[in-house]
Order: sequence, then structure tokens, then C-alpha cells
Amino acid sequence: MNEIRISATLSLDEKHPEDAYIDFNLSVDGQYLHDVNVYVDPVALVNSSAMSGEFFIYTCDCGNPACLGIDDGVMVSHTPDTVKWRLSNPIAWPPEEPRPDWAHDAEFTFPKDEYLLQVATALDHAQRLIRGFRTAGSLWAGPDLSPEGLLALEMPRQGGFFSAEPEGRAVH
Repeated sequence: MNEIRISATLSLDEKHPEDAYIDFNLSVDGQYLHDVNVYVDPVALVNSSAMSGEFFIYTCDCGNPACLGIDDGVMVSHTPDTVKWRLSNPIAWPPEEPRPDWAHDAEFTFPKDEYLLQVATALDHAQRLIRGFRTAGSLWAGPDLSPEGLLALEMPRQGGFFSAEPEGRAVH
């Protein structure tokens, strides 16, 4: 099994220190899977905790993954005990360049209880950071996401409307 760690940080903008941004940091087995200009989308991440399917967990800060050359999302599948990711490596590649010869699909399997705990803890931490942000500047909460939108984001109830299939499809 692989180990996933997710945290949320509040960082000040270097050019405008009165402005800040929330950044979700995600590592697998102690390694970041993406470049620094690639962002973790908190909405896709939270949704991936409850159902199987393709999620653009990694994206551009504008919310459009294609502008960074992210053509495929993370294929997430759930079993009763695990959450499995299948994704392209590299995650992002300049759209005008051919993919490198070493490109391949990577697969990771996480203990489901740990995956859910990591997502829920990071979301809670991000929401606490937003509530504590007290400067006159603006706060960026995520791609296509306002601070109010992130505050309203909730972990889905497990075993709800969607039933997970190991093949990466959601049945309803």
C-alpha cells in the first residue's frame, strides 16, 4: 500500500504581501507527484473521497488543466478497504511538446480509512485558515473557487447515492 499525505497551507503572495492563497499539498510515499505550477483542486479531491471516476485533482490555478498539458485526470476507484489512483506520469507536460519517451501510467493504492482521514483533515485545516485570514488583501482559495465556496465544501457521506465499482465507474 502507498502512503498519502495531504496538508493545506496559507501563503502570502510575494508581489502583494497583503494577498494570500490556500495551497493543498499532496504527496505519495513522501514524494510530490507534480511540478510547483500545478495545483490540487480541493473540490475534485473531496469528490474523489466518495466515488470512483476520473477527477482532475491536479490542475492549473485558472481551473483549466489543459493549459498545463494535463489531458487526463486521476482515475479513482474504490473498494471497501482501498482507494486506487491511476494517473499519467508526468502529470503535466507542455501542450505544444510531444510527451517524453519515459512517460507511463502510475498506480497507487491507499488504505481507504487513511485516504478519507487525509482529505477530511486537509479540508478542515484549509477552512480554519480561511476563517482566520484577517488582512485587507484578497484570498485565493483554489481554482475556480471562492473562499466562501471552500468554506461550504463538505466531505460526502460514505455509502450515499453513488456506489463504487473497482473498475473506476460510478453506478447510481
